[in-house]
Amino acid sequence: MHGRTGQGRQASLMHDSLASGSNFLSGGGEMGALMRAHDWSSSPLGRPEYWPQSLRSVVSLMLTSKFPMFIAWGPELAFLYNDGYVPILGAKHPHALGLPFREVWSDIWPDIEPLVIKALAGEATYHEDLHLVMERHGYPEDTWYTFSYSPVRDETGEIAGMFCACTETTQEVKLRAALRAEQDRLRDLFKQAPGFMTMMGGRDHVFELVNDAYLQLVGHRRDIVGKPVREALPEVAGQGFFELLDKVYTTGKPFVGRNLRVGLQREPGSEVEERFVDLVYQPVTDQAGSVTGIFAEGYDVTERVQAEASLRESEARFRNLADNAPVMVWVTEPDGTCSYLSRSWYEFTGQTSETGLGFGWLDAVHPDDRIWSGEVFRDANGRREPFRLEYRLCRADGTYRWAIDAAAPRFGEDGTFLGYVGSVLDITDRKQVEEHRELLINELNHRVKNTLTIVQSMASQSLRQMSEENRPKVQAFEDRLFALARAHDVLTRENWEGAELREIINEVVEPYLRQKTKHFEIEGPHLRLIPRTALAIAMAIHELATNAAKYGALSVPSGCVFITWTVTSGSVPHLELRWQERDGPPVALPTRRGFGTRLIERSLATDVGGEVRLIYDPAGVVCVMNAPLIDESGMLEHSTGP
Repeated sequence: MHGRTGQGRQASLMHDSLASGSNFLSGGGEMGALMRAHDWSSSPLGRPEYWPQSLRSVVSLMLTSKFPMFIAWGPELAFLYNDGYVPILGAKHPHALGLPFREVWSDIWPDIEPLVIKALAGEATYHEDLHLVMERHGYPEDTWYTFSYSPVRDETGEIAGMFCACTETTQEVKLRAALRAEQDRLRDLFKQAPGFMTMMGGRDHVFELVNDAYLQLVGHRRDIVGKPVREALPEVAGQGFFELLDKVYTTGKPFVGRNLRVGLQREPGSEVEERFVDLVYQPVTDQAGSVTGIFAEGYDVTERVQAEASLRESEARFRNLADNAPVMVWVTEPDGTCSYLSRSWYEFTGQTSETGLGFGWLDAVHPDDRIWSGEVFRDANGRREPFRLEYRLCRADGTYRWAIDAAAPRFGEDGTFLGYVGSVLDITDRKQVEEHRELLINELNHRVKNTLTIVQSMASQSLRQMSEENRPKVQAFEDRLFALARAHDVLTRENWEGAELREIINEVVEPYLRQKTKHFEIEGPHLRLIPRTALAIAMAIHELATNAAKYGALSVPSGCVFITWTVTSGSVPHLELRWQERDGPPVALPTRRGFGTRLIERSLATDVGGEVRLIYDPAGVVCVMNAPLIDESGMLEHSTGP
């Protein structure tokens, strides 16, 4: 019995030992519960109560730790892990419990196998931010880990497995990468910024960062980083910039300057070059509010300053020229408002810049001319076209004077409309001369007409007793007087400054046009003739028409006269006028030269230096007149265009 009692006691102690052998799995959170509930019968590790003490100790340590850990134990490296490691496994949890390590992490096994081999060989390893491409959620993803693989020995001293403490640093690595990318981007922006930038540290203002624009400003110096500003830019001493930096550093207050002049030696051994900068000195402070450095930024505005100076000089020259010009000068903005009036305008009208600029200049215009002249100006401004008008302008003494206002639009290099520039000229004296000349011309025209009437009357009285056969001569003489009078009428309407060739011809042939059976075709470019040429052409056309009405194309209903002219080019342009009759009676060569023929040839040759060719073609008379286009002063006459 005693023996049986001893054996029972031994069995009882063994049972108690086995029962207490799984106590190391108590607690341990979710993974402790999973391990206690797991069916270990098919696992190479066997039931937990039979695990060696070394494994129990490591598992107990792992389960009670909040740090992500796992254990790979035995020949197949069965995988055990704690709650902290669950997020790392992702979808592999909880199926990974007890599986071989190689099977759990087959997707990264080629990357970690060399590390496992080292651990199982007794060599611990440590890795920081190791990159691994895992498939823990069913798709590849970049992950990073900081971890160590340590060998674990059993009771015999042999390496039975490995222990890993790890943490996933994926987010930290990505954040650091994003931060580096942002820093690189900011560094590139800093480097490539159009304005110059530099960061200076400490009381000596040591260059820490400079961008390309700053290096371009200071010229040849490419090694200024790490140098104090006084050493890097010695030529700036005495210009006040070092003192400004000291003040900003001491007071902590920023400095802003515009169009600051600075002398810089931009090439080795060269003279100091004058530049202009817009500049900001901004103090940089630490968390305690103490100034640790100065950030400087700005722009090299030398070209702008020089352009502004050139513009001011140009404007000064313009104002000097305009203020001393013999005419009144004005300039407008694109919207039509007047932005400049010359001194002569103010002196003439008595206005000031306060009353004349904008649209105030219209107040100096006569009330009867103010509305329509303002409309002409606004209409031209809307179309961006030149304009010219005459109106009455009030002088400072209250009297009105006639003025001519002429202007042209201004455009920028890109075609942008900039406004108008114009001039105003007092033309009162010219107006009075023109009025007096018009009065004299009218009086002269009246007297010429009276003279022609008297001549006609005298001829009629003197030739009254002539025989009937001489009556045609009297009529021809009177017709010539009438043709001359019509030509005089045209010139009188033009103030005897010239006349349009077409208008002269129309006046001469007008008596024949009243007869519906008379046909004329008149064609040629617009051409303005001086008075003597116009009179000579008028008399020639009259003689040709008279002859055609008696014997030629105008003597029958079917006849027609073609009058055409052209202007020939050359050193001295000529008018070539052609008279051609058609569909009239057959033409025969005359047996003698009549007075009309001699009149045509003599008037064109003597008065204007031209020539006449008369062709007695059986189909109709042809007369070709050629006359040089020379004005009264010997200058070339001009055509008014096609």
